[in-house]
Amino acid sequence: MNIFVITQMYSQPDDVGENKPTKTVNYFVKEWVSMGHNVIVMHCPSKFPLILYLLPKKVKEKFAGKLSTMVPPIESRKELVRDENGAKVYRIPMLKMKPGQAYSVAALRRQSKKIEKILDGLGYKPDIVLGHFANPSTELVANLAEHYKAKSSIVFHHDCTEYFINKYRIRENVARIGAIGARSIIEANQIKESLNLDTLPFVCCSGAPNDAVQAAIKVCNKHDYSEGTRYIYVGSLIKRKHLDVVIKAFLNIAREKDTLTVVGGGPEEASLKTLVNELKAGDKVVFTGRVSREEVLKRMSEAQVFTLISHGETYGMVYIEAMLQGCLTIASKGEGFDGIIRDGENGFICAPGDQDELEKTYKKIGEMTIDERNRIGQAAIDTAIHFSEKEVAERYLNDILINQR
Repeated sequence: MNIFVITQMYSQPDDVGENKPTKTVNYFVKEWVSMGHNVIVMHCPSKFPLILYLLPKKVKEKFAGKLSTMVPPIESRKELVRDENGAKVYRIPMLKMKPGQAYSVAALRRQSKKIEKILDGLGYKPDIVLGHFANPSTELVANLAEHYKAKSSIVFHHDCTEYFINKYRIRENVARIGAIGARSIIEANQIKESLNLDTLPFVCCSGAPNDAVQAAIKVCNKHDYSEGTRYIYVGSLIKRKHLDVVIKAFLNIAREKDTLTVVGGGPEEASLKTLVNELKAGDKVVFTGRVSREEVLKRMSEAQVFTLISHGETYGMVYIEAMLQGCLTIASKGEGFDGIIRDGENGFICAPGDQDELEKTYKKIGEMTIDERNRIGQAAIDTAIHFSEKEVAERYLNDILINQR
């Protein structure tokens, strides 16, 4: 099949800095190509006035931390064409005067015509037009699917709220799209209600690297805490991740030999290190900075309890990676992973940023027997092995095809 992908975020080789775009869509594309499909990607990032890119680094970091977003690199203003794993990738930026601004109908029509000219020049007629992220993909998918009479789909990433529905003309454009997807069952229910849909949107999950799934431990027997409990956090150091809450909750329940390893970097790193120093906990809380994927998996294999209780967590592949290593995984209640993790069965659920609830969860884990903890760790592994990049890409494509309205 000819699969045409439209996305506002796509990892590119000229991305620079610490806050780089997620590779979620890249991984789907790679797997579809390996399945024999002909895939073209149209990356349509925002392009801002030049002055935004010239702001001092500290100002941009403060901006990124406050909005839990990123200031794109100046390189992203340039058009680009390249091959990636057998797929043709185009980057055609769209001008915005400020972050968060909606594109006009006319601007999206112009972008649609520009895309049509590229595809027609290649002699490429999509069988499926699919998109990720509400703005500008929803309207572009609707326009191009109608033009080519193709099957269509849009996957929202927690960006189909009442505010965005009006701002980005989502309701009228979704009416022109075949299959609607969400990044979690929680979000799917919210979208169904907000858009008054007849059927529940399908859930588009991310997958863990195929080799990580193959290398997952088969039997969980790591939860003897007699020599201390090894806690771990992996992720960006930004405010909505609530790492300060994780640190304080950990220190309030920690025993002498317990440790917390923090893997990642970001604009909140300096303030979090200051917090640890003020609490005189430098011997118990270790910051590794950003490390390689191989090192992340190694750290997870050594850890026993993984915590990520963010707000606005659309999915979080890192949860799957932690579960594959048999970690007792604590995820955010009401966020992207709620529903995959079932509290007390294959992990634990905690309200985002709730220190009291997190401390209670830590104490509950500590009071369990070794066998009880290993049972939950084993259930985590048994869940996560069905979330390889290959398996979720196959499910995603099938969901698009069977959910056309």
